[in-house]
Amino acid sequence: MRKLISLVVVFFLSVFGAAATAEPSVSPEKLVMEVSTQVLDEIKKDPALAAADPSHVNQLVDKKILPYTDFATMTRMAVGPAWRKADEAQRKEIMQLFRTLLVAVYSGALKEANNYTVELAKSRPSNDPRLTIVRTRLVASQRDPIQLDYRLMNTGKDWKIFDVCVGGVWLVENYRSQFASVIGNSGLTGLIAQLKDRVQTGPTRNINKKIE
Repeated sequence: MRKLISLVVVFFLSVFGAAATAEPSVSPEKLVMEVSTQVLDEIKKDPALAAADPSHVNQLVDKKILPYTDFATMTRMAVGPAWRKADEAQRKEIMQLFRTLLVAVYSGALKEANNYTVELAKSRPSNDPRLTIVRTRLVASQRDPIQLDYRLMNTGKDWKIFDVCVGGVWLVENYRSQFASVIGNSGLTGLIAQLKDRVQTGPTRNINKKIE
């Protein structure tokens, strides 16, 4: 289950990154399906990418993800109320470390993704027209399907994903809970130190591994 949970980062980063370029007329369901399928196709046709070759992964991240991803917003959500107390230098460092952590998880999860296809599952309607949840399933022969739920927000110009759930675990909420524990014990400087340690010692692919 740990490997399957980490696989969510591949689709979260990829779909989240592409969302900023979507036309307003593109539905959130179509956006998620099209980009998820494109990512799987890229992995299947590029052996080096499927093997998580660092140079290929970095190229994919730089070209397909970073130009369109608002990591500042994502990091702010993960850090929570303490973000308001951080100075500009701390915010910049936390955002960079969080990005490095997620890219490392992304890189490791690529090896798990090349045998899957994506299907659209029944989505849950929302009372707020600005928000929606799109449900999908990753399926592969002789493997249990993986349920992925995406939270999207309509910015007025396009749809953007701001969180994703696998196995009942929401990615941003999961990190927010971990970060809150660290910040409560040792403040923002403690969080920065713990993130540095995770990055330097080789971040795990399991998003459930706690930062302590």
